[in-house]
Amino acid sequence: MADDDTPLTSRGVDFPRDPEVLTPRIARKLERATYEAGELETLRRFLKPGARLLELGSGIGMLSSHAVKHCGAGHVACVEANPRLCDYTRRVHAANGIGTAQVINAVALPGDAPAPPGGTLPFYVTDPFWSSSLARPDGHDGPVCDVPAVRLSELVAEHRPDVIACDIEGGEADLFGSSDLSGVRHVMMELHTRVYGGEGIRRTFEGMHRQGFFYHQKHSAADIVVFERLK
Repeated sequence: MADDDTPLTSRGVDFPRDPEVLTPRIARKLERATYEAGELETLRRFLKPGARLLELGSGIGMLSSHAVKHCGAGHVACVEANPRLCDYTRRVHAANGIGTAQVINAVALPGDAPAPPGGTLPFYVTDPFWSSSLARPDGHDGPVCDVPAVRLSELVAEHRPDVIACDIEGGEADLFGSSDLSGVRHVMMELHTRVYGGEGIRRTFEGMHRQGFFYHQKHSAADIVVFERLK
């Protein structure tokens, strides 16, 4: 058994051993190199060295670290609603010598969304962390955090990404259609049909089409889809 001070290494990325984050389930997936495998393999198909990446829903920092270490991303901005995961992702970046990534504790809003009272939204933290949500889970009696809400248009203007990667458990259906995506070349997202059904899939695709993007079949696989801006 590995010493607690020895990081868990997966796909060339080192993860500090924190049992509150690296649960047995997550650790097994990391050890088997199956954690976010679809997203990582898809990203490598089109992310170019020096690219600027905006990641929405950065989780434990796997994709952002992989993008810098193995794809040559020049700058990464990670947006994550769960403050616990923000702290952990910063530790992952430090453990891997990554100094070109910024971690932001925030929730991304559509461009036409009204500002919430006080500029924050409640975020319900659960154990395990992947069940945490902006919607109050049934029977939730855990901590609730007030998380800053920022329009996606503002994040794009500030960080000037070429690529957006998005895994926000269903929030993608209405996020992109009304946001200013100036300068963005590719958007990779995980679809969550179980959350919003066929109607949500339709809204997602229609929103990207309005923005001048097309569904890139060769880069996409199963529920990981890639949209590319029309030339």
